Amino acid sequence: MRIVTLSTAEAQARFERLPSALRVASLSPDFARADSRRDPKLQCVHACLDGGDSEWIHTVHLLPLAGQAGEWGAISPYGYGGPLTPATATAFLDQAWSVWQVWCRQEGVLAEFCRFHPQLSQMARAFGGAVKVNRQTVSVDLTVPDIASGFNSLTRRKIRRTQQAGVQACWSRKAVDWARFSTFYRDAMQDLQATPFYFFPNSYFEALSQLPCAHLLVCERDGRWLSAGVYLLEKGGVLEYHLGASSREGKEIGTPSLLQAQAAAWGQAQGAHSLYLGGGADSSPDNKLLFYKLGFSRRTLPFLVGEAIHDDNRYWAAAGRLGFDHTRPPARLLLD
Repeated sequence: MRIVTLSTAEAQARFERLPSALRVASLSPDFARADSRRDPKLQCVHACLDGGDSEWIHTVHLLPLAGQAGEWGAISPYGYGGPLTPATATAFLDQAWSVWQVWCRQEGVLAEFCRFHPQLSQMARAFGGAVKVNRQTVSVDLTVPDIASGFNSLTRRKIRRTQQAGVQACWSRKAVDWARFSTFYRDAMQDLQATPFYFFPNSYFEALSQLPCAHLLVCERDGRWLSAGVYLLEKGGVLEYHLGASSREGKEIGTPSLLQAQAAAWGQAQGAHSLYLGGGADSSPDNKLLFYKLGFSRRTLPFLVGEAIHDDNRYWAAAGRLGFDHTRPPARLLLD
């Protein structure tokens, strides 16, 4: 067995041949390529196993490690990543990981940080590094006849209030609306005093808008946007809440609740079995964002993260240049 790197089109074709349960939109090569548009330093690599008994696909973004030419850190696309494979045999998974590490050492990929999708947490078994629980996330069951029965009373009141206020929710694929969303989203991040990471460039939203799996939902009143969100759906399965934003007026009326309710209803109509909302802004069980999401469902799923060093000697040499060693390891594996 050996690792081969494929074009996005080639990797996407192999992704689409995976069992439907594994085809989550945010894990697709197409999405990973679009996601790399948010930062010019990112190199999107689609690694696949050649010569194995089962499919094995691992898409990563490579970032320069500690400013040293030819040394890289691998990280999941924004959202989630990790090897995708229908295989369950330990021998195969171990061998695939070993081959991956050989490729990484040859290509100067010294370390890797991976975020596993909570709806597919079993994929962590294909990762040979250290894995731990980071936080809890929320997933709405769309297989029940009455989705709203799982909403808490506060969420239902907010939805009724928005409807009484004449707020309309609609889906859009118009380029002008995607362009408007990029500004709307950044304005919301400014109000939240978010870190610079979340101020994605226009090129990122343009790339998302070209994906068939990406859908834009807008809540508005009298032409004013109050809430809007980007959702991902790969031919049924899991509908994912990817990005969302609300104006101050929208928050006062309660449109963030209407946004998710409308998305859940649409996802159910499309045959999705879950609406994945994600977790809080941090690992605290009292996080405000987590509280908001729990208003739609009490079903929680653990979010796992993984770390692996692929080239021990070169990694610690790179860490040493920044003043770290085994007794004083860096707080962040990729030295960023």
